[in-house]
Parts: sequence; C-alpha cells; structure tokens
Amino acid sequence: MSVKKSEIAYISSLSKLKMEDAEMDNYTRQISEILEMIQQLEKVDTHDIEPMAHPLNMKQRLRLDLVTEENRRELYQKNAVVLEEGFYKVPKVIE
Repeated sequence: MSVKKSEIAYISSLSKLKMEDAEMDNYTRQISEILEMIQQLEKVDTHDIEPMAHPLNMKQRLRLDLVTEENRRELYQKNAVVLEEGFYKVPKVIE
C-alpha cells in the first residue's frame, strides 16, 4: 500500500501544518514504507502462537497486602463543616 503525495498534503492541511515539497516527499516515502511493513507483518501466520503479556517469561512481583496506616476518618471529619451519614456534605453546584 502506498500513500499519495496529495493525501499527505490533505492531512497536513487538516492539521494546519505547513510543509515544503521536500518534506512532503519524505513523509510520503516514510509512511508508505511503514504501511508496507505492516502488510508484511499481517501475512505472518500467528495461529499457533500463544498471546503474551510480556516478551520475557517473568512472574509479576507483588508486595504483601498489609495495612500500613490506621483509619483516621473521625480525626479528618472533625474539620468538616457539615457531615451526613459519615460523608462530607457540600453545597450543590449543578442546577
């Protein structure tokens, strides 16, 4: 698949980018090469390949799920102007 210079010109006009002819030729060539590489990758048979989350066979290192701080809800809510059922009540801002 190749990209035409007119398509690059259209995209650059949509994005309000000013491009010289040399730049446009360069981008046209580079995008065409990228699309050709993608077409080559699409031809590869990946039917028997199992999906992977990471390219290396690694285990996720997880930390222990331990409580590190105590619940200080009552202490923080002492500063609240209005509380209702344990929640902060604030003035309505949306009509």
